[in-house]
Amino acid sequence: MLKFRTPQPQPEDPVSANTVIGVNSNFRGTLMVSGTLRIDGEFEGDILNCERLEIGEHGIMRADVEVKDAVIMGRVYGNIRALGSIEMRAGARVEGDVAALTVAMEQGVRFTGRCTMLEAGSETTIEIGAGMRR
Repeated sequence: MLKFRTPQPQPEDPVSANTVIGVNSNFRGTLMVSGTLRIDGEFEGDILNCERLEIGEHGIMRADVEVKDAVIMGRVYGNIRALGSIEMRAGARVEGDVAALTVAMEQGVRFTGRCTMLEAGSETTIEIGAGMRR
């Protein structure tokens, strides 16, 4: 189900990242992560075995990934497939296709791409145009 909601104060996520690419850091290549990856710097390449992906408000990711859950607050250039949920918070910019069981998008997100809702063997696709703000 595609949800639009207004931003609300959020408590810190209970899951702490066990791998962090910090602000002012750049990484290019293949990264194998067991657990949660948080990107606050720049990443370009492949991410393998990642369960949860967090893109911080200063983070930039150029990659296609498949994870269990994703929380996007920064910029993503690439496709994200989540076997669970994708949450795009206010200020996020996503250029690429997303696919997940649930997608939550706060007001103020800039999303350009296709959204495919995964549901027990069937898929429903919603296209959202460039620059659409919701």
